[in-house]
Amino acid sequence: MTVPEPEPRTPEWWDDRYLRSDTPWDTGIVPPEVRAAVASAALAPGWALDLGCGSGLNARYLAAHGYHVVGIDLALSALARGNRAARAAGVPAFFCLADVTRPPLVPLRAVFALDIGCFHALPIENRPAYIEALAGRLAPGADYLLYAFELWADDEGLLAGVGPADIAAFAPCFALRSASHGSDRSRPAAWYSFRRF
Repeated sequence: MTVPEPEPRTPEWWDDRYLRSDTPWDTGIVPPEVRAAVASAALAPGWALDLGCGSGLNARYLAAHGYHVVGIDLALSALARGNRAARAAGVPAFFCLADVTRPPLVPLRAVFALDIGCFHALPIENRPAYIEALAGRLAPGADYLLYAFELWADDEGLLAGVGPADIAAFAPCFALRSASHGSDRSRPAAWYSFRRF
């Protein structure tokens, strides 16, 4: 008897991807955009959030550069890897199994948030809750760096990714400071830099 594959984009599906090492996004490289954001004088160390942190590479990088980091993800196996690596490195990165649209009630107001590929994987109907939850966890003036695939047609011809309306939805709580467009794995992609009002 074969075990059925987990439903796509469920916690079990993400966990299965990490257990099988089917994680093309987990490159082991901290993106230069993250390095530049950390090096910028605009970011004063404090609490930071890594949304959809996966195995925690970027969370550990932030922690090694003066931030206390909370990484949130649905994949337990990825979080376990991140936790082990953070303990081994002796950096203040903490990992939490949670849904980014309903993060745990941690009484913190972060000065920085990072999302590399989480927002664009959310169903469209969950994106407003993500924005609301993020805004509630960031201090006024906090910076938020988002990497997302832009709209593209998936294997079934359906549009996936992030479009202009998704970016505009951040407007009530965030100012878009810059956008840098390119491509990744033959899909259009962009880095967006926001500041919390």
